[in-house]
Amino acid sequence: MPAKKSIPLHYQIVLGIILGAALGLVAGKIDGGPAFIVDWVKPIGTIFIRLLKLLAVPLVFVSLTKGISDLKDFSTLSRMSFRTIGLYMLTTVFAVLLGLFLVNFFQPGSFVSEETVTALGASITETTNAKVGAGAAGAAAGPLDFFVNMVPDNLFAALSANGRMLQVIFFTILFSVCVLLVPEKSRTPIKELVDALNVVMLKMVDLIILLSPYAVVALMAALFAETTDVGIIKALLSYALVMLFGMAIMLTIYPSLARVFGGVPLMTFVRGILPAQLVAFSTSSSMATLPVTMDCLEENLGVKNEVVSFVCPVGATINMDATSLMQAIATVFVCQVLGHDLAWNDQLVIVLTATLASIGAAGTPSAGIVMLVIVLESVGFPSEKLPLALTMILAVDRPLDMVRTVVNITGDCCVAVLVGRRL
Repeated sequence: MPAKKSIPLHYQIVLGIILGAALGLVAGKIDGGPAFIVDWVKPIGTIFIRLLKLLAVPLVFVSLTKGISDLKDFSTLSRMSFRTIGLYMLTTVFAVLLGLFLVNFFQPGSFVSEETVTALGASITETTNAKVGAGAAGAAAGPLDFFVNMVPDNLFAALSANGRMLQVIFFTILFSVCVLLVPEKSRTPIKELVDALNVVMLKMVDLIILLSPYAVVALMAALFAETTDVGIIKALLSYALVMLFGMAIMLTIYPSLARVFGGVPLMTFVRGILPAQLVAFSTSSSMATLPVTMDCLEENLGVKNEVVSFVCPVGATINMDATSLMQAIATVFVCQVLGHDLAWNDQLVIVLTATLASIGAAGTPSAGIVMLVIVLESVGFPSEKLPLALTMILAVDRPLDMVRTVVNITGDCCVAVLVGRRL
């Protein structure tokens, strides 16, 4: 009797998304349904996200140490570093330029009524004001604070927080380079230990990924059950549609780049990273998706471990293509709605500021909001209108953030393929 074929994981996740959405919509119509979902269903998804984040730091440390210590010389590491950072910068600049073109072409701000602005102004909360304060603090940071914050003053503090991933990467590179410099007698047991730990970490990733279809049901059910203000979402639909169109273009460009410059067929690339994209969509976290992203690149696309272990953690921290796209669109959008005129030189400032802010805000909480405040202030947007501007963007940000995460990790995968091809 032939063995029963199992359903591929990505199909299971898609089914989980559909079932979760249906469950959330039904629960939202039942008295007490949303509370039940939040209390009894959502925690399953939260546990899944915590498990993925649990693996992020040890996986990066072990995998990156193995990758660098397996390199034959330092020139390979330097080439990989320059190409990775260079490609991430190029895609970020392109995302900002694309966002500016789309928002100026479609003029989404002209579709928002004064009634919507008034309603949003009445809904400003203390949370929004706190985010404005966090953004202002980020904007006030010194020009070299990014490099200062990259160097940890306490290794264990860095290892205990996913938000300090750049510090983990810095220490890991320093440690791995020193492994290459010590005598063979001292190097061998370290490499053997790291190789064994890497196998164990990958097995843990495989086991946790098996839970993803069930976790996706819980996460999507919670999202739809908790979404109540549909009217505001409809009122800001013009902004959301321009954002989605821009991200769709980005999702088309990445596979094309992988095909032309990386030699990976379009459908091979799409199928290979689909599980990571679906997990990214469900969790809205590049860092939580990192173990799945690395697994997809190595197992499905055959990218070398030393490339994946370097490119992906760096990308999960500083590569914010979709967020940079959002900065450009959101900045011009709120200026259109609130009557703040932008000259052509202001739009050039947006390109420069959004690109630099995407790197400078890396690893900070609410990085997207910090970036948006920085960009708005750079074009002279009135500070007293910042709470209203952020309220407008945050009103529809939750579903858009899910798609942004998909775009960001797809960009990471594309860069990993390109860097791996050229080494």
